[in-house]
Amino acid sequence: MTSEILSRLAAVEGVMFDVDGCLVISDGPAGQEGSALPGAAELIAQMRASGRRVCVFTNGTAQPPAEIAAHLRHLGLGVADEEVLTPAVAAARTLRERYGQQPVLAYGGGGVVPVLRAHGINLIDPDEHRSGAASGAVAVLVGWDTDFTKPKLQFAAEAILAGAALYCTSDAPAFASKDRLNVGLSGFIVAGLSHVTGQPWTVLGKPSAFALETVCWALGTTTESTLVLGDDLYLEASMARRGGAVAGIVLTGMTTRERLADIPGDEMPEIVVESMTELAALFTDADELRMPVSTGLKR
Repeated sequence: MTSEILSRLAAVEGVMFDVDGCLVISDGPAGQEGSALPGAAELIAQMRASGRRVCVFTNGTAQPPAEIAAHLRHLGLGVADEEVLTPAVAAARTLRERYGQQPVLAYGGGGVVPVLRAHGINLIDPDEHRSGAASGAVAVLVGWDTDFTKPKLQFAAEAILAGAALYCTSDAPAFASKDRLNVGLSGFIVAGLSHVTGQPWTVLGKPSAFALETVCWALGTTTESTLVLGDDLYLEASMARRGGAVAGIVLTGMTTRERLADIPGDEMPEIVVESMTELAALFTDADELRMPVSTGLKR
């Protein structure tokens, strides 16, 4: 590891951890029915002891952040409710900034609608309108909805054809799992809506700039002082590289050495480790170079 990389790690003031394939390996989204990966709990504790802030960002929206946090704590990972972020949190911030109190149509389970409502988004009840066009929706947001039926497709398509913008929490095709491929759902739905309406969609979760902005907001950091750590070159590494954050990849999930061999130099993550334990050792070396940093940053 070069002194330049150690210097960048020394300057890190906040760390974003992905969940699946990074902190946890499982066969369900957001670490459900899984186990913590070796060294994950210790690295989180090390970051706190060094004065750095931490947050967790999973692209899963099947559960609200508080439930995800409780599950991670059950697995031995010291994460507070408010430190867990999902695309629904990024969506709430973005939709409120863009549309204020204008009506929004949202699809998803307990990890989407309640989160938007808690952040003050004016949500449409489809049962109160005869059609999507009549609802007045300015935006349609698609999350993890395992019950996306034909009536929902019809209503959403009508709203989009009437002028509503189409958003997606995540269009990742799959995520890391223990024994089998775990396919994404939100991207499948939004691609169908795009096919029906001819309209493109905007992703609000990783790897979007909206997600990185939400991470830095939660951590109280600049992008340059933030380490984005995950297992996916598309979701975490590309988001970090495009946004100016430190890009870190741990080879316990979606990424392999073989895949890295095909990555162009300007897209290559700056830090690649086999495990959280290896990264912890790098931080120990980096902190020998580290100047004291303020921990009084405000959100």
